[in-house]
Amino acid sequence: MYMVTKIVSGNVVERRKTRITRRPAKRGGRVRGNSSERKLVGNREYAKLALARTINCNMTPGDLWLTAKFDAEGLETVGGSFEGARKAGRKFIDRLVYRMKKLGLVCKWFLAASEIDGETGELVRPHVHIIITGEGFEIRDKRLYFGAELVDDIWGLGTVDWQPLRHQQDYYPLAAYLVNQARGVADEKKWTCSRNMKKPKVTREIVTSGGQLRVPAGAVELPGTRYDPEKGQNFVRYIPKAKDPRRKVGGHKEMALALDDRRDSGGL
Repeated sequence: MYMVTKIVSGNVVERRKTRITRRPAKRGGRVRGNSSERKLVGNREYAKLALARTINCNMTPGDLWLTAKFDAEGLETVGGSFEGARKAGRKFIDRLVYRMKKLGLVCKWFLAASEIDGETGELVRPHVHIIITGEGFEIRDKRLYFGAELVDDIWGLGTVDWQPLRHQQDYYPLAAYLVNQARGVADEKKWTCSRNMKKPKVTREIVTSGGQLRVPAGAVELPGTRYDPEKGQNFVRYIPKAKDPRRKVGGHKEMALALDDRRDSGGL
């Protein structure tokens, strides 16, 4: 017997098939911080998927991706450490949230501090990535403001690079970029977010076949899809094929076909 778990986040559908055993495997005593390299890699991949799902469910084009950087004085102020950078990032978010609340705006945010180059793995100057609701921000003279305040001044420890989220149906590439820059410290969270996030829709069903999951015809396959029976990986990510709007006319298939006939005869 197998269980197929279906997760829908925004426009993205994920399906995972896992074998159901009669007796759950016994777990040995767990030592915090003593995870194997394989487990660390698995945790990182899960963190990417979890972040992508939450972004897909909650953020839209026009929301902002900020990268808060430290100048020499700012870095000294936070003690030059990763932990100091993360705390400074959270305080920055708190200041932005406070300003939004005064305007009656609801703010959603993600925070991912980094001191790693995601491509080379080399240490770099600590910095903070933030994804945040775009309402209340304005671009004037190629600089980012919130109300009358320059966002760099609200940060106060250096400069803030920014870019709006693009029109993407899946933000997995952004999630992967952020998580790849996280430290490889066992049991350390790769990212945090506000508590007002919508959650993906999860459903489960029991099936008898252990065959490979397939991306449906017409759907767009997405990064993260993998199949490796030896490792027990049977997982697909995709954007379903768009439904034909003609099939919704009046809720009847016959009416949709009638419209086709009228078009063919030049009636429309």
